[in-house]
Amino acid sequence: MTLRTHVMLIAVAVVMFGLTACNAGDLSEEQGTLESSEAALCSVEQSCPSGIPVTCSSAGSTCSSSPDNGGWVECDGIRTYCPPACTCGSTRYTATRSGEGATCGAAMTQARTLLTSTVAANCPAGGCNISDALGQCIPLGPNRTDGFRASVTRTYSCREPANCQ
Repeated sequence: MTLRTHVMLIAVAVVMFGLTACNAGDLSEEQGTLESSEAALCSVEQSCPSGIPVTCSSAGSTCSSSPDNGGWVECDGIRTYCPPACTCGSTRYTATRSGEGATCGAAMTQARTLLTSTVAANCPAGGCNISDALGQCIPLGPNRTDGFRASVTRTYSCREPANCQ
């Protein structure tokens, strides 16, 4: 017997021993597992007027959708509606904030940042039709190194409804 034949016989024996230890010859348990894991799957998607689609999927076979009432999808009896599209509200708001900085530009930037926070707090879906009016920029002291204070007035409307997308 050559060394090559001897090595092949040992390899075959190891494989046979491994298959016997793993119960590879008995497929009855595996077949039961495969049969129980197979299930029908359905999935549905609805394009919404806002441009954001809604989807759902189910392990059952009860999925449906409709463009009615703004659009919806339903899986296993649970209905999800499209989010409403945003419109710009007609009510106008005005807010003024001041900022301070080493330059007039830096002071205006801080004032705009504060106004952005104000709009976000007042308009959950965001602001629209925004216009800014720059106020005066005045020095904080006798030296240019003392910094500056500037104000900005923002007029805006809110995107509606509050939960729009």
